[in-house]
Amino acid sequence: MKSSKFMLVLAVLILLAGGEILLGQSLSKTQDPYPNVGVMTAGDLWDTFMPTWVRKTYYETQDNPNLTWHLVRVGNLERQWTTPTQMYPAGSDMHIPWKQDIELIEYTKGINNFTTSTDPRAKDYVYAFETSKVSLPAPYNQRRGDAAAQWVDANKRHQMLYTAEGPTNLGLYVKMRVRQYTLNHANMNDFIAVEFEFTNTGVLDANGDGTPEKTNNRINCMVLNMRSEPINSMTNNLLGARGASGFFSGVVSGYDATPDENGNPWDVPVNFSGPAPAALTQTKTFTTSSGKQATATWGADGTRTLGNTMTGRQWYQDIYAGHTWVAAKQGALPANGSSFGQADKKTIYDSPPVGEGPQRGWYTSVSKGYGNNDHNPWENHVLSMGSFYANGGKIWDRTKFDLSPDPNYFDTTKPFEVGNPLSFVGIEKPAGQRGRPDGSMKYNNTYAQNWELDNPDSKDDWKEGYSFIHGFDGDFYVGVGPFSLEVGETMSLVLVEYGGFRLKGVRQARRAAQWAYENNWNVPEPPPTPDATVEVTRQVTSVVKWDNRAESASDFAGYKVYRSSAFPRFDSRLLGTRTLDRYHEQTKENPTDAELAAFGAPNNPNVSASASFYRVQESNAWGPYRLIKIIPKANLNSFLNTASDANQYKYSFEDAQLQVGFTYWYYVAAYDNETGTVAGLPYTSLETYKSNWNGRSGLWEGTYHFATASSFYPKTLAGLKGIGANFILKSPLAAPNDLIAGNLKVRVIPNPYKKQALFDTGLEHKLLFLNLPTNTRLTIFDVSGQVIDVLEFSGTNPNDGTIFWDMFSKDGQEVKSGLYIYVAEYPGGKQTGYFSIMR
Repeated sequence: MKSSKFMLVLAVLILLAGGEILLGQSLSKTQDPYPNVGVMTAGDLWDTFMPTWVRKTYYETQDNPNLTWHLVRVGNLERQWTTPTQMYPAGSDMHIPWKQDIELIEYTKGINNFTTSTDPRAKDYVYAFETSKVSLPAPYNQRRGDAAAQWVDANKRHQMLYTAEGPTNLGLYVKMRVRQYTLNHANMNDFIAVEFEFTNTGVLDANGDGTPEKTNNRINCMVLNMRSEPINSMTNNLLGARGASGFFSGVVSGYDATPDENGNPWDVPVNFSGPAPAALTQTKTFTTSSGKQATATWGADGTRTLGNTMTGRQWYQDIYAGHTWVAAKQGALPANGSSFGQADKKTIYDSPPVGEGPQRGWYTSVSKGYGNNDHNPWENHVLSMGSFYANGGKIWDRTKFDLSPDPNYFDTTKPFEVGNPLSFVGIEKPAGQRGRPDGSMKYNNTYAQNWELDNPDSKDDWKEGYSFIHGFDGDFYVGVGPFSLEVGETMSLVLVEYGGFRLKGVRQARRAAQWAYENNWNVPEPPPTPDATVEVTRQVTSVVKWDNRAESASDFAGYKVYRSSAFPRFDSRLLGTRTLDRYHEQTKENPTDAELAAFGAPNNPNVSASASFYRVQESNAWGPYRLIKIIPKANLNSFLNTASDANQYKYSFEDAQLQVGFTYWYYVAAYDNETGTVAGLPYTSLETYKSNWNGRSGLWEGTYHFATASSFYPKTLAGLKGIGANFILKSPLAAPNDLIAGNLKVRVIPNPYKKQALFDTGLEHKLLFLNLPTNTRLTIFDVSGQVIDVLEFSGTNPNDGTIFWDMFSKDGQEVKSGLYIYVAEYPGGKQTGYFSIMR
């Protein structure tokens, strides 16, 4: 009942957002609650991209120009997080921001003919958006989005792509391409790249009412931003919707401009979780890369609870995430490959769009906004090009904006109009005299928190940039521009978002994205990803099966089988997210915790928490994965599948080191023997990624692998395989004749039940009944003969002859400690047994 009520509410929310939903049916691609939306799930960073012409988000209103703002909504489509919102790592249940958006805003005096704002500046700014009445000339009149994000090559499963195109009220026809890789080496699967193409048709319909104001309109001062509301703590429940959250964990955003080993700024806008600000009573002084003195708030020993991304869990995760613009180019996007070789599209101030080498990132703008749902177009335009102002968000106080031109870049002795960015055109300093525009926060060198100091290797320190605390008081903005576009002109832009373990992880992810872009999106490939499945045997062990498609690669060298286990739990400081980037380098089967931990990146040296602060963590589909079998090419004949499905799955591996009732995740990787370098990191072998855990397709299947109470959760065996459903080792479906003959007995585990079963996860409490045939009725009595509960088992899955009982009575009361009797009635017979509960 709770599930039905919730999904009804969810349906209403989605319908209000302009969406469609089908309830009470198993999901297929045609029944996706968000068709034509790009849900990227190839790598370790998952996110959702919804263009304005596909549908609107929950607080926008179709065809109302005063209530439509986003070019692309990124995650949190209906305030229930039913699709990923910058989730990291893949297979976890946590979203980093509340939401994200990509906005495009144009400045031209008097362009806004519909605003209801009393602010006189509002009439000069307009967001780019779609309405149903916006009409552009052919061929710029399509509204299209791929049915879903798809594999570029479904046989290989190495790269995922989503494309869409549509019109806007500004006369800009927009094409977008979103891509992601699976390769784990060099953090290649820790970023998502978004490419935009803009063509100015000249048809300006500012309010989107279908009646253009102009048909030869020039775009004069266009900026874009990606804005994020970091909270670093939103999770999902079993409905696949909004679960618990842990606010006020010390959410911080900032910018890393520290020089890399070549002396070029890292250019990494980022957010992360530190301790709650109230716990920080000290000050840390350090010298920046530019030789200045800077300070950061600091905490005494025992208070530096770093990397605690979800307050209530108290796990050491130390996840950093962010996004930035890497290029703007003249002309259209190539049909294949990147725009890297094309000429830069300069800003209207004759500057590079982003900057390269020692000027990397100089010309973008990074700041904190003033409201999480602040849709003030002039303010957001200012923040998006803030670097070119004297103070376009450099100080977090909108009353102190100084919208004069930045004196480092402009000759401010020449005439200009304060607040009119078009009046700055023509007053730039001569090319050789222009300094770094400095009107955004990027180079403030003021740090609310900075825990990336005093690393064993000083090059890992954060020594240039800024950081700022976040509450419910403003988004994190990364902007680019301003640009102009003549009628008929086309340009492109490239944005990347990234996630990783600590600052060093996102630095490398940012570098990997830049490398892939500059390499024309050509990334070295391992063999094709095997299609796999996991089943239970009659002996109640697991068997992993996979096909031989990987052997089509000329340098194929073998397979590796990995397993993640929900029990035992582990020390998050030893085997947590720190192992994600290199665990695939394992070559020893069944490594100890210490041996697996050796593949982890160093924890933050500044962590200092009370001994009891960090709790043990549960594994999940994200990991940590242990190598349990390595099978070189020469040994494949020892693992041939002899079952009836050998034509589909050529190989099999039986894992007997398991416990009944426990949850497991397996994946099969194919590896090769090629050598080379990716994003500065050499390799001697490449292998496929965990995207096929428990047989998963790697694509978004409508909900999460753990969302078993969602109405979109699959019901068929094929659907469960496609979503990568949790594999719980259970007894197979029993035959009634085996029970009647006494060859098999109905069982219950654990017996006795003491406080919590080892196979319980989270806050669960449950008993497991085993060896059930289809159409079994389980009646549970107390010792007085009172019926406590009745369970009906009608399963037909040959791998599952079990049912869990949550130890609540039929009246909804949690049962007490004591002795209980069960009667299992099945076709042709019945059995009686006993169990006890000790709370």
